[in-house]
Amino acid sequence: MKTRRTVPIAFAALLMVAAAGLAACMPIDRGATAVEAAREQMGQPYVSGGESRTEGGFDCSGLTYYAWKQAGVTLPRTSAAQYTWSKRISKASLQPGDFVFYSSTGPTGTVSHVALYAGDGKIIQAHKPGAPIDEVKLDGYWTGHLVGYGRVPASALPDN
Repeated sequence: MKTRRTVPIAFAALLMVAAAGLAACMPIDRGATAVEAAREQMGQPYVSGGESRTEGGFDCSGLTYYAWKQAGVTLPRTSAAQYTWSKRISKASLQPGDFVFYSSTGPTGTVSHVALYAGDGKIIQAHKPGAPIDEVKLDGYWTGHLVGYGRVPASALPDN
């Protein structure tokens, strides 16, 4: 009787060790990690120059900076610098964690706003004083100000 009970327990333990080993080998979805980190900040206030709760809130590039830092990637700090640094992609190529860049003066202006693509046609953004971080449709107010889309360059991603 003791043998019957020991075998299933030993087998279960072996399965747990194997599963843990496989999980360690699987690549980390850093974009999804960044999106989750940004979602955890929803409701936080917009604060010019802010990049953490301890500073009282976030500005647009502070939010993307913070979210990607939680995923193990350090970005440049401003929206314009993030635009220059990131790899250009098309709208059709957007994946969770990618950047959506805007200009307050229109599509040919200098980048002045960045949001994080959350998937399902939505972005997470810190967009103006008095408005909390929120998740909105990609094709909303800022559409007429769209400059382009970007992705963290592969060379900036740490090894798992």
